[in-house]
Amino acid sequence: MIRVVVVDDDYRVAQIHAAYVGKVEGFEAVGQAHSAAGAVRAVDELQPDLLLLDLYLPDAHGLDVVARLRQGGHPPVDVIVITAAKDAETVRAAMQHGALHYLLKPFSFRALREKLLSYAQMRARLDRLRAGDQHGVDRVFGALRPPDRATGRKGRSSYTLAAVEELLQSCDEDLSAAEVARLTGMSRATAQRYLTYLRELGWVGVRLRYGASGRPEHRYRWRAVGLAPPPGRAQDHKPPPNLAGE
Repeated sequence: MIRVVVVDDDYRVAQIHAAYVGKVEGFEAVGQAHSAAGAVRAVDELQPDLLLLDLYLPDAHGLDVVARLRQGGHPPVDVIVITAAKDAETVRAAMQHGALHYLLKPFSFRALREKLLSYAQMRARLDRLRAGDQHGVDRVFGALRPPDRATGRKGRSSYTLAAVEELLQSCDEDLSAAEVARLTGMSRATAQRYLTYLRELGWVGVRLRYGASGRPEHRYRWRAVGLAPPPGRAQDHKPPPNLAGE
């Protein structure tokens, strides 16, 4: 469970945001603060994973809170800025202070949910990162991008892509599109589309298994880290010309 402290000078707004957090699976709002001093105290006492931080606080600017927390002696905490400030200078300052997302007020539950889920995905990918290969690092940072841009094509979901990737990485054997569909709960057509995309990137290898029907079954397997060829140059096993499959 990802523990969240909501910081907003408006008590009513803080309650609404905390309720939003509680509706997102895997998250819980463990506290609320309404001032800079209260935010620091909440981090020290509750040790949350994430701070949803308003910038306009009665006793200090929100980014001053971040600077104080980063000085040492305080538990580490990630920050998502939630504010009405939309000027470039404030946005730039938030980035320089390490804010992972910047969400403008007013916003919908759906908008906050998207930010929280991408943050959760980033944490999960970071936890699984074992070697500092570029692809692994790119996947961590890519989790924070909007879904369309994260996968490079409109209509392709980064969350669905991550589910397929994680399944293949966790399996010791190759899988068919039908098996991927069954294990992830998506349709076979969707599984096939994402498997094809990963193959085009060179991150997934494919082999053919011939059965009694005469048509080969495509079996997909995650490539070893560091061995994937550049996109568009995947050296997969190719079927004979007269047996081109799906």
